[in-house]
Amino acid sequence: MTLRWKLMFSFMALIILATVLIGGFSYWHATRIVEEQVGVTYKQALQQAAINLTYRLKEVENVSELILMHPQLQTILKREKSGYGEQPTVQMLNDFQDLIDIVSNLENNRNIFRIRLFVSGDSLYSRENNNIFRLQDMDSEWRQRLVEKDGEILWKNTHKQEYLPQNRYDVVSLYRAVNDFRNLKSVLAIVAIDMKEEVLNDVIRNVNFSDNGAIYVYNEHQRITSFASEAIAGYSESEVLREIFGTARMEEMPIVKLDGKEYFTIFQPIEYNGWEIAALVPVQEIRAKSYVIGEFTGYIGILVIVLASFPAILLSARLTRGLRTLVLHMQEVRQGNYGAMIRITGNDEISGLQSQFNSMILRIRELVDEVYQMGVRKQAAELTALESQIKPHFLYNTLDTLKWMGMKMKADRIVILVDSLSKFFRLGLNRGQELTTVVNELNHVQAFMNIQDIRYKEKLQYYYEVDSKLLSCRMTKLILQPIVENAVLHGIQQKEDHSGTVTVRVYNDHKYLVFDVVDDGVGMSRQQLDVLLRDSRGGGYGVKNVHQRIQLYYGEEYGVECYSRPGIGTSVRLRLPMKS
Repeated sequence: MTLRWKLMFSFMALIILATVLIGGFSYWHATRIVEEQVGVTYKQALQQAAINLTYRLKEVENVSELILMHPQLQTILKREKSGYGEQPTVQMLNDFQDLIDIVSNLENNRNIFRIRLFVSGDSLYSRENNNIFRLQDMDSEWRQRLVEKDGEILWKNTHKQEYLPQNRYDVVSLYRAVNDFRNLKSVLAIVAIDMKEEVLNDVIRNVNFSDNGAIYVYNEHQRITSFASEAIAGYSESEVLREIFGTARMEEMPIVKLDGKEYFTIFQPIEYNGWEIAALVPVQEIRAKSYVIGEFTGYIGILVIVLASFPAILLSARLTRGLRTLVLHMQEVRQGNYGAMIRITGNDEISGLQSQFNSMILRIRELVDEVYQMGVRKQAAELTALESQIKPHFLYNTLDTLKWMGMKMKADRIVILVDSLSKFFRLGLNRGQELTTVVNELNHVQAFMNIQDIRYKEKLQYYYEVDSKLLSCRMTKLILQPIVENAVLHGIQQKEDHSGTVTVRVYNDHKYLVFDVVDDGVGMSRQQLDVLLRDSRGGGYGVKNVHQRIQLYYGEEYGVECYSRPGIGTSVRLRLPMKS
C-alpha cells in the first residue's frame, strides 16, 4: 500500500471514528432522555390512576363509616341481636323495611354494587340472603379476623361472589365489623360492601397509556384487576404477574421478558391501602422514538464522512505528490537513466529531499562518466600491454622456423599446429588495429579450432554458415574466438567422451549483424545463465568481457545473449551493428 493510500485511510479512519463516537454518544444520550421523558409521562398517568382508585376506595370507606355511625341502624341491629320472640311482630317487619331502605339508599353510590349485612341474631329477615345474612353463615376465618380488628377495615381481593337469582360477579369487597356504641366489645353485625371489578377496571382503561402495553393492580401478590392490550393478552396473566413480582427494582424502569420480547416495568403504589399498580410498556415502542433520532444522526454522520473524505483525499494526494515524483525518478535511476532532474516545488521537507536527489544525480553523472572513461582507458591499456608483449616479427620468424623444421622432419601435425598458431596470432594482433572483418574473425576462429582439434585428438568438429555478402563487414576484433573457446572448454570438454560440434552462423537481421555460436556440450542451468554475464568464464576474455567490449564500442542496444538447456547444449548470440 502506497503512502498516499495509508494517509488517506488514516484520515478516513480518524473521521469515521470521531463521527461514530460523537453520533453514538448523541444517540445514547438522546435515547436516555427519551426513555426518561416517556417514563415520567407514563408515571404521571399511573399516579393519576392511583389517585382515581384511591378516590373510589375512599368513597366505599365513607359509605362504611355511614353504616357504622347510623343511629337507626344501631337500634335495629341491637333489637335483632336480642331477638323478636317466637312470633313475627310488626316491629320486626318495620325493622326489616328500614334496613332495606338504608341499604338501598347507600347502594345508590356509583362505585357500590351491593351492600351485605351479616347480622348476629336469628330473626326471620336474617335469611333474606340478598342484602341481609346471618353472621354464623359467614366464613369463620374472616369473621374471626374482623372481630379481632375492632371495626378496622379489611379488603378482600377480587373474588367470585354469588347473588340472587344465581348471579356471580367478580367483586372487590370491603369488610368491617359494626360494634355497639355503648359496648364496643359487642359486635352487632359485619358489613360487606362489594365493588364490581369493572369499576376499578374502568379507571385503568381510561389511563392515557401505551396501545401495546398492560396495567395490573394487585395486593400482596394477588390480582385485583388488569387491562392488557392484544399484544400482551395472549400471555398467561399468572405468568406475567410472576415475572413482575420477580423483577429487581434497583433500576427506575426494570425490563422483563415475555417470550423473548422486552418490556419496561413501571411501578406505582396506591398509598391508601397498600395496593400497587404495575404497567408494562414495550421497549421497542419507547425506543422507536429514539430510533428516529438515531436514523437522523446516522444520515448526518454519513454526510459528514462523505464531505470530509474529499479534503482527506486531496490532502493525502497533496502531501505525497512530491514523494511520488521522487519515487518515479528513483525508479528511472535504478534502470540506468541519470538524466532526469526533479522540478522542485514548495519549501518543506519533501522539497529538501528533491533538492538532495538532484544533487545526488549530478554527482552520479560525474562518477559514471569517470568510471566509463576509466573503463575505456583500462581496456585500451590492457590490449596495448598485450600487444606490446608480443614482438610480431620475432614471433612470426620463430614460428616460421619451427614450421620448416617440422617439414624437414616430415612431422605434418606439428606443421599444421605451428601454421595454425601463426595465423591465430597474426589475425588476433591485426597489425594493432581495433577493427577487423568478418572473414578475418572467422579465420581466427578456424585457426583456434585447428589447434584444439590437434590437442584433443580430432574429437572436435567445426562448421560455419555465413552469407558471403557479410564477409567484408567490419567489426571489433577478438569477440568471436572467446565465445568459441568457452563452447569448447566449458561445453564439449565437460562431456564424458570430450567430443562435440561447434557451429557458427553469421546472418543479417534487419539492422543487426548477428553471430550465433552453437555447441552440443553439457549445457547450463538457469542459475548458471543468470551469472554468466557477471563472471568471466575461462579467464582472459570471457563472455562478460566480450559483452562489455561490445557495449563500450557500440552502445547498450548491442551485446551478448545466451540460451542453454542442460544435457542438450548452449547457444550464444552476438548482436553488432551492420557496418560495411
